[in-house]
Amino acid sequence: MLPMTKHFPIRDFFPDPALPLAVHRRTAQRPKELHTHDFSELVLIRGGEAVHFTEEDEHAISRGDVFVIQGELAHGYRDSHSLSLINLMFESKRLNFPESDLRSIPGYHVLFTLEPQYRQRHRFASRLRLNEAQLEQAAVLAEQLELEARERKIGYIFTATALFMQLISFLARCYDGEQTPESRDLLRIGAAIGYLEDHYADPISIAQLTRIAGMSESSLLRAFKQATDRAPTQYLLDLRLRRAKNLLRNTSLNITEITFQTGFNDSNYFARQFRKRVGTSPHEYRKSLFAGRDPNWTDEAGR
Repeated sequence: MLPMTKHFPIRDFFPDPALPLAVHRRTAQRPKELHTHDFSELVLIRGGEAVHFTEEDEHAISRGDVFVIQGELAHGYRDSHSLSLINLMFESKRLNFPESDLRSIPGYHVLFTLEPQYRQRHRFASRLRLNEAQLEQAAVLAEQLELEARERKIGYIFTATALFMQLISFLARCYDGEQTPESRDLLRIGAAIGYLEDHYADPISIAQLTRIAGMSESSLLRAFKQATDRAPTQYLLDLRLRRAKNLLRNTSLNITEITFQTGFNDSNYFARQFRKRVGTSPHEYRKSLFAGRDPNWTDEAGR
């Protein structure tokens, strides 16, 4: 029976409240009990070995392994032998960097969304494993980020965030080169998600997604649901609403313009879906922003 789960607050790991990033290096990571925290972690294993475990499963880890731990997931380490790692901690909701075309890279979706959810099903075989050159390059970026966070020179928040973006892009590209059967399955779904992210304002059919993913319709629908807890059509609707919410918040476009820019062909349908999902009409939502009351709606991915 697993021991009681501990919870670690943000204040214990983020020394700078202005920076939603922190780097913690462990040259001899000792066993660590089951725990959760209010932030996420990007873990680079530099050397040694251990068993990484959750409440439901456990997996051996060693040099070159890279994985993401969402904050709400209870996890720990045991049977560690000279385990060396770099732990990049980040607060997703406070990382306001422009993702732009990053979201079109299948490996990005795999690393940060799909692989963590598929981990148990694939027995961790879908994790990213860096070769020596890739691991050293990732470590250099992490070290530069760590230096910026520590020295806090003028512009350090911008620079640290840019370095984190560069590291994410690098790792996403590395995942795109993975060749394990498990990774290929996830990359197919990642490709479908990337296409939705790039073309959300266009008419999109399931047939198009099956061609992008290289899967049959039944396989795509089943795998997409398992990976995201949503059907592709629901994912697309949530994506369009998220984009509309952003335009309402950050532009002066009128409701009709936003309707068509986000792929809705009917402003009444858009308003109904927005109210159903956000709890208020688009007009009322924008009005609340001017009053300083953001309803703070996020989708299932916390965006």
